[in-house]
Amino acid sequence: MINQMQDFVNEQMQVLAGQAQQFGTDPLASMRQGLAHSVDGLRSLEQPVRLAARSSVQLTELTQKALEDLIHLQTDMVTSALNEMAAGFERAAHAKDAAALVSVQSDALRTSAERLVNDANRALEIFTVASRGVQKVATQAYEQVAKTAPAPMAKRPAKRAATTAA
Repeated sequence: MINQMQDFVNEQMQVLAGQAQQFGTDPLASMRQGLAHSVDGLRSLEQPVRLAARSSVQLTELTQKALEDLIHLQTDMVTSALNEMAAGFERAAHAKDAAALVSVQSDALRTSAERLVNDANRALEIFTVASRGVQKVATQAYEQVAKTAPAPMAKRPAKRAATTAA
């Protein structure tokens, strides 16, 4: 890894040295070439920016849907808990003896445990759907960026000063 980094730095130093040499011989042409390269670079950013915006919109829609589902789940959980408590109190009020009261309580606990498991499964499903959506958006964005990424610039040979035979 260190060798690769050193190779990259050496390569960039050679490119910069070549550019400095070219700038020294013909500064106006170097400026024009640099500006043309900058224009190409700026224009090449249009597609990635649009892609990032589209991906952001898709992620916003995913998170909004997931939060909406979680809020509905929370509402259902609170409503169910309140209904179970009311039904349990009603059955406890009608219990004829202690054995019936214990039976009512054990039924209420079993029902509550089943409800909690079902609610946890629903929450897990919401998060699973959201994570799959995020993964899909990220994969599509990566594929599009990788597909439209500009090819690395080829090294240009350094210009050599013309030699004249005397």
